[in-house]
Amino acid sequence: MHDPRIRFELSNNDYCVADAIYHLSHNPESSVYGWCYASREKLGKFFGLSRQSVITIIKKLQNKGLIEINQDTNHLRTTQLWYSEFVMFELRKRSL
Repeated sequence: MHDPRIRFELSNNDYCVADAIYHLSHNPESSVYGWCYASREKLGKFFGLSRQSVITIIKKLQNKGLIEINQDTNHLRTTQLWYSEFVMFELRKRSL
């Protein structure tokens, strides 16, 4: 995933947080399907990051249009831009 990661100027940590949000929001067994409801602390623990680091990463990803935040619940999900640029990149790469 380095091509889109580099194009969007994402660090490895930025990418990992966004990818986790994508996968957690698409878990078919989730009680809130379509949204990642993991706390910022829990996301940080996944990757050895502080809560504040995750908050900073989320703001960066949001500013780049890669994730959105539900204003009522504070849940997260990736955007169509994430899907088009990162998920489809992986699918195209696998088909080669």
